[in-house]
Amino acid sequence: MVRTLRFIPLLLISATLSPAARAEIIKTVEYKYYTIAPRSPYEIKPELMRRSPIRAGSGSFNGHTDWYIDWKYQATPSPYGCQLRDTQTTVRVVHTLPTLSEYVTDKETIDVFNKFNSALTQHEKNHGQHGISAARDIDEALNAIQTQPNCRQLSRMINDIGSATVQKYIQKDVEYDRVTNNGLTEGAVIY
Repeated sequence: MVRTLRFIPLLLISATLSPAARAEIIKTVEYKYYTIAPRSPYEIKPELMRRSPIRAGSGSFNGHTDWYIDWKYQATPSPYGCQLRDTQTTVRVVHTLPTLSEYVTDKETIDVFNKFNSALTQHEKNHGQHGISAARDIDEALNAIQTQPNCRQLSRMINDIGSATVQKYIQKDVEYDRVTNNGLTEGAVIY
């Protein structure tokens, strides 16, 4: 499944900032749930397919993770070039997962679902970790940038670093799904 990713670079130029670049990562993780109400273990898969809001083409997926990365920075022009003063990298991870209706009481159905859902949740958390790692890599790279000849060059460098890092982790998500067959090899499968 292709992950939906978004990044937004912002440039703020100020001449009154602190003399050293300061990095800060802001991380939020959200969970969205859709409810299924199977009456037996054999109804879990059809319920997932029917109730899942996660669609791709004519099919559906049981779980999904989106991650969004923004980076902001402040730069100061000077006679020596343009200095990066403050950076802030934000990552927002959104997991969409199934949950059982409170009216499901069959123990076997609950046990089968819980085993499957535990593996699915871990698979999606691993995708979320890719977004968090991308944000950390961007933050570290931005913190290492030296003074540039001008602010336009600095801005281009920052956005190139951010975009390349996001693309690297998009590919990690794709490869992870390929290697795990979308979580199947990790137990995120229901028959």
